[in-house]
Amino acid sequence: MVGLERYELGHARGASEDHSRIIRRSYSSADYVRFTRQAFEAWAEVAEESGEKLVTITGGLDLFPRDPIDEPEAFLAAMREEGVQHELLDAAALVARWPAWHVSDEVVAVYQHDAGIVAASRANAVHRRLARARGADLLPETPVDRITPEGAGFALETATRTFRCGSLVIAADSWMNEVLAPFGVHLPLRILQEQVTYFDAADPASFDPATFPVWIWHSDPHMYGLPSFGQPGPKVAIHGGGPEVTPDTRTFLPDPGYTAIVERFIREHLPGAAGPPIEVRTCLYTLTPDQDFVLDLVPGTSNVSFGLGTAHGFKFASAFGRTLVELALDGTSEWRLPRFAADRRSLTQPA
Repeated sequence: MVGLERYELGHARGASEDHSRIIRRSYSSADYVRFTRQAFEAWAEVAEESGEKLVTITGGLDLFPRDPIDEPEAFLAAMREEGVQHELLDAAALVARWPAWHVSDEVVAVYQHDAGIVAASRANAVHRRLARARGADLLPETPVDRITPEGAGFALETATRTFRCGSLVIAADSWMNEVLAPFGVHLPLRILQEQVTYFDAADPASFDPATFPVWIWHSDPHMYGLPSFGQPGPKVAIHGGGPEVTPDTRTFLPDPGYTAIVERFIREHLPGAAGPPIEVRTCLYTLTPDQDFVLDLVPGTSNVSFGLGTAHGFKFASAFGRTLVELALDGTSEWRLPRFAADRRSLTQPA
């Protein structure tokens, strides 16, 4: 097996390098909730084989203020269907358990224990180490210039040599349409430049991962956050709040307007987190119109799989990898679902 990477291994130009990412069981669709079980199982396998703890359980909160952008009942129904234990909390119960929260009486929260943090960059390094232990050759700074059908397989031309393969997995995120072009496939993707901020919290003890959960605020702005992990302060960001860019036009500079929205939110709802930024990181969101995954064969092929996580996929990374390999080698997988199909209506008729 050969892995070809356009940039250096572990580069920060995409969507998957940082200290932390959220992992959770809460989704508004039973398909996703079911897939989270597979995600947790796959991470446990990686941890056992590598000897590294990659998932830290903190519990997770989905918070719904008045007029939320998502309905709590959809989350409750999906978790009930899949047997995920959870609690529905009113504002008083929420604040009693986690006094760091300052919310109005209209807020309701769904809490589920099986949520937490994946050590993202460390997990990426572990995946690479385990791949090499199985004989994989991972080649950095090796962009693919051309993909050409060759018999039942493909020739992948780079600046230095041509690689030939019988099966192909494509995980190109913001560069996906560029890589899919030789197959005559173009997806209606939007690429956003997002940023996360780690704060030097005024009350750091309140944001210890042993006592404070990961959380998502289902309103406008659509926010999320994690307790202190990788930095001595909590991490907070807007989900989908950045400008539209391309991989070439994106920058690594923080947006002051974006930062101001985040700071205003924590002053109002998590004042103990307020403090000077410790670190600000930018990343890319590559979004399908419905923000559902793509996890399928490339249309017109039987041995080329491709996947898009659409800004909430890292929690599934180990399960994603397994699924994409199954699709490329066998043409099928348990997780080749209509919701994740490459030819679904939202991708073929996005208007």
